[in-house]
Amino acid sequence: MRINNPRPQVNDMLKETRVNLVRFSQMADTKANILLSIALVLLTISINKVTDPAFTLSMIVLIIFLIATILLSLLAVAPNFNIPKREKRSVTDADYSPLFFGDYVDIPYDEYTSHLEEVMNNPNRTYEAKIREIYNAGVYLHKTKYKYLTYGYILFLIGMIASTLIYFIHFFELFDF
Repeated sequence: MRINNPRPQVNDMLKETRVNLVRFSQMADTKANILLSIALVLLTISINKVTDPAFTLSMIVLIIFLIATILLSLLAVAPNFNIPKREKRSVTDADYSPLFFGDYVDIPYDEYTSHLEEVMNNPNRTYEAKIREIYNAGVYLHKTKYKYLTYGYILFLIGMIASTLIYFIHFFELFDF
């Protein structure tokens, strides 16, 4: 990457983009917490109603969807973790970002500071590091938090609609309308 004319406007743009990514992450966490709270309250109520014959089938369907919604909400706010241990990173990796803690956590301090010194003394590499961090953060938000949130809200909506339809179908069968 080559920046021909580093200037304050470029710095401001990159800073504002990073601030917006933090804001989007906070919004995702808030939405996930709201969805989680609503699903947990409804799950508690549904479990109490599952023994009522008028509600049994619709509550079982709702409970299944609520549990899936809770799981997706938790995945949206949970920190990223890898079950299989990922291989150690190096400052020479093509996708290494010196500003992302997940990349530099396994690198020895001396190697990290030496590499960061090189990056900070070269304006083009400094911009590249900032842009890589913005890119990685955006990809992470899209592929994790917002993906899980989208699926969570969709399952929540499907569960509410399905359980309501099942209830009304069952209700009308009982009273032969």
